Amino acid sequence: MPPVSWTAGAACCSRGRWEAAHAARRALPKPSPPPLPTPAPPPPPPPNGRSGVLAALDPEQAAAAAAPGPLLVIAGPGSGKTRLLTHRLAHLILEQGVPASACLAVTFTRKATHELKTQLRSLLGDALPEVHSFHSLGLSILRAHADVLGLPPDFRIADDSERRSVLAQALGLSHDKAGALLKTLSALKRTGQTGTPAEEQARAVLEAESRAQAWVDLDDLVSGAVSVLDSSPAVGESWRRRFAHIVADEFQDVDESQYRLLHQLAGPGSLCVIGDPHQAIYGFRGADAGCFARFATDWPEAPEVRLFRNYRSSGTIVEAAAALIGQPADGQTRGREEPIVVQASPTAQAEAEGVVATLEHLMGGHDLLAAGRIAGQDRPLSFADVAVLYRTDAQAEAFRGAFDRAGIPYRKSSPAPLAQHPGVRAVLAALETLPPGPPLRECVRAAVASAQGEAPEASRLARDWLVALIDDGVDDLERLREACALMTEADFHDQRGDRVSLLTMHAAKGLEFPVVFVTGLEDGLMPLSWGGASPDPAALAEERRLLYVALTRARDRLILTHARERFWHGAVRARVPSSFLADLPAEFLGRPTGGAPRRARQLTLF
Repeated sequence: MPPVSWTAGAACCSRGRWEAAHAARRALPKPSPPPLPTPAPPPPPPPNGRSGVLAALDPEQAAAAAAPGPLLVIAGPGSGKTRLLTHRLAHLILEQGVPASACLAVTFTRKATHELKTQLRSLLGDALPEVHSFHSLGLSILRAHADVLGLPPDFRIADDSERRSVLAQALGLSHDKAGALLKTLSALKRTGQTGTPAEEQARAVLEAESRAQAWVDLDDLVSGAVSVLDSSPAVGESWRRRFAHIVADEFQDVDESQYRLLHQLAGPGSLCVIGDPHQAIYGFRGADAGCFARFATDWPEAPEVRLFRNYRSSGTIVEAAAALIGQPADGQTRGREEPIVVQASPTAQAEAEGVVATLEHLMGGHDLLAAGRIAGQDRPLSFADVAVLYRTDAQAEAFRGAFDRAGIPYRKSSPAPLAQHPGVRAVLAALETLPPGPPLRECVRAAVASAQGEAPEASRLARDWLVALIDDGVDDLERLREACALMTEADFHDQRGDRVSLLTMHAAKGLEFPVVFVTGLEDGLMPLSWGGASPDPAALAEERRLLYVALTRARDRLILTHARERFWHGAVRARVPSSFLADLPAEFLGRPTGGAPRRARQLTLF
């Protein structure tokens, strides 16, 4: 037997050990594979049978959000029209594949556009559709096509004070008469009407100055945009191709020029308009509530959807407000709660002091409220939950004085254009003197520092407003001027600070508060009449709708006040309660509650 070499033996031993080890491994039980994850059960279908973007809407909102083609939506107070508008756009973009750039939302104020953008961003992220006020949309069209109207590309927007001065100097008018004439000319332009020979002469004066100074006014932004689209078929067609879907909010407030702009941009395409004829309160600005019937004529194929559920106000407030305008109260989602209180005072000053006493009583946690809490609200009542509404801005002075004496913080928002605020005018003038170069925010702060010597509080307000505009993306002085011309002080009304809101009824449109005082409810003031003349039927109907808007700002508590005597038309005069109060059924009204001292906790705040 030949000898076995060492290497072969070593290999044999190694192989044997490997086979033994391998056999041992084969003998071991095989490990089980890791278990597959148990698939999650499919989510239960929404109780309303809808899914996706529409799942969060009620049946009427969902029907309107999903409806194809042109659409008319009648949306009452608190019915979720902003929610509908944003979800309709989100449905188009996320679920129908429409590019965001092909969608346009149009409304009236900076505050409304800001709210729309915020809600749309929560649904869509940064891929937002275009959102404009009517004026900013008109400005965009004019800037892009200024040559069509013979305007230079760097035209500017003139404010009312500048145009008033032109009329006063050219026609030898007083400041007040020139201002009244300016309002008349504005109404004529919005409605497309011709005035008297004297008014047409004044219009010619302004137009000549406009050409010489290369400026336009606010009304020109919309009417000028309509002229551009009318004058150039190619330009009009390019804008119609740009937007496949348009949604217009607050449709009851559109005037002739704004309606024509929507008609030009939409053509036969998908225009959805949302509004409420019972909240048409801007007839004095040329708005025409007949726009709903006109829409039905121009888009006969458009269905109508009604949003009737009021998710805001108590059943008491919903039913009383409906009785005021002679409508059925079939939309309440809450039962009847606290009665509406009517308070009479001997004078306007006593009325303001009575509001303070009632507010202190509510904050004090007595009777209908416990520990500062109010029905329908889990947290303590704060000053920011309260609004005081009035018909004319002049009424605010009595409330400001009463609140100052009581140490109650408040904010007052005026419907006046931002460009007319003295602080804004001073800061903008100071900006003109600063050298170019630094960022606009730094320039504004420097301008405020140089302007606030004369009116420090006005300058601080101007700083806050202008910085907010810069935060919104305004990045140069000319755009800052434009923004100030387009907006009002009320556009910046902020409910986040703990202050009572003082607002005209018009400025309160679109807002809501747990507690609302509606003041000055006397004939001659609400409904408003000038010089003792009774308002004509159309004006009286609009005043009734304005009060309806005021009442429906309240969520939980509504207090109505009036004075038996007030300084009015140059003298102290006896007043009688508004005839509108008689239209509120007695079953919804309660007795005034007495005042009470503020809690000790509050006394330390002032």
